[in-house]
Amino acid sequence: MTTTASRQLRRADDFRAAATFMVGAGFHPRAGRTTLRLAEVFAARMERSRGGTFAFNIAATARELGLQRRAVLNHAKILRELGLTAYVEHGSRTNAQRTRHGAAWTQEHGYRGTGTIFAAVAPPIWDEAMGRRIDGTGYQARPVGVTEKGRARAVAEASKKASARAHRRSTPCTPSLVVPQDHRQLKVERGSNYTSRTRATGRKNIPKPSNQHRTTVADCAHGIAIAEQLQNEVWWLHRGCARRLAYVLRPLIAAGWTWQSLAAELRTWGVPGYLRDPAAYVRHELTRLQQHGHLAYTGTPALRDDQVDEDGTRYQAMLRARHEHSDPAWQRYAEQLRPELRRRLQEARSAVSETPVPEYQPWLREPEEVHLQSVSLEAAYGPDVSPREIYAARAYNRPVPLRREAALPLPDQGWLEHLRDETEAKRACAVLQAELDNWEAEQASTAGPHGTVRGQL
Repeated sequence: MTTTASRQLRRADDFRAAATFMVGAGFHPRAGRTTLRLAEVFAARMERSRGGTFAFNIAATARELGLQRRAVLNHAKILRELGLTAYVEHGSRTNAQRTRHGAAWTQEHGYRGTGTIFAAVAPPIWDEAMGRRIDGTGYQARPVGVTEKGRARAVAEASKKASARAHRRSTPCTPSLVVPQDHRQLKVERGSNYTSRTRATGRKNIPKPSNQHRTTVADCAHGIAIAEQLQNEVWWLHRGCARRLAYVLRPLIAAGWTWQSLAAELRTWGVPGYLRDPAAYVRHELTRLQQHGHLAYTGTPALRDDQVDEDGTRYQAMLRARHEHSDPAWQRYAEQLRPELRRRLQEARSAVSETPVPEYQPWLREPEEVHLQSVSLEAAYGPDVSPREIYAARAYNRPVPLRREAALPLPDQGWLEHLRDETEAKRACAVLQAELDNWEAEQASTAGPHGTVRGQL
């Protein structure tokens, strides 16, 4: 990304167009249809990323294209040499599971390496051929306009699309592609068509029921969402329009039907193999079932008058009941409890403000030099006083015991004498062992050929 001369692409269609142009122009002698197949795989993966990047797993790509590993690597190299891809991050064989789980990683987590991340880019020669003006260089370059060549190219493409659209309009469609129209929605022109001109052109003042439910934008969106869900569940609805289907099913949806219940009902219908207009078929079947009594009435229920508080009578009654329930307790608090509570709070605040803050003095702490100096003064305290007693006396601010009674033996003299005797015994044993070793060495040196010692009694 930092060294490429191509600019970033975000749309998969632009990457497909750039790859088709670069391969078809013959800029690389080894580029061909397999290169375009690999570019199509990369374009499909681009749609999952906002920045136009995609992952390149060699093994998965080889299985998807039915190629060998070496062929996939060769054609990926061709795309990179054409200036259509750039490295974002190189793959690694390091186990990503170890990094993810950290110290909790075990052998059961398995192995998973990291894939290579590519960015889709467009070479400058393609932008020049398309007639685009580019601002900047490298990966961060952006198109800012078109040249004269690009303007002529855009006009030619627009003319081509317009002519193709006009040709499609003039070509008659086959009957299987024509959606039948409702005769009640046709507009009568140039004639009465069995209807008097006064009745056909006059305004019709049809009174609307007062309790009719008004459909909101949220209701329309909810109905369209249910229709799209039904298209995924019922096979013969996927060719129809979701908006028209939502309009047809609006009475059932307003009556409280869910998409699960609607799908269960529609699956029981016997439909022909191909429907030209599924929405019209659903409307016809719903009308027929209602006429024969096989489907419950789906009209919107009228609002009950007792649920509407037009003059606010119930609201005022609620306020009066709340006031009667809470007013005695509030009056008692305001007249009796609140003054006393405020007085006690003021006294507590004044007492806290007048009390001096005690200065912090550490306990059981003193400098190390002072402690060492205190435990070494045997002349001041005597040899019978232990350092622990001196330190405890200084920490708790108590008098240090000067001397103990001579008749009282020290509690630790017994085990000290035992250790002293044991040390002396070990030293004596070591001396005797050395003398025994020396005597054996002398006897071995004076031994005869038959193992006798000369001078031995």
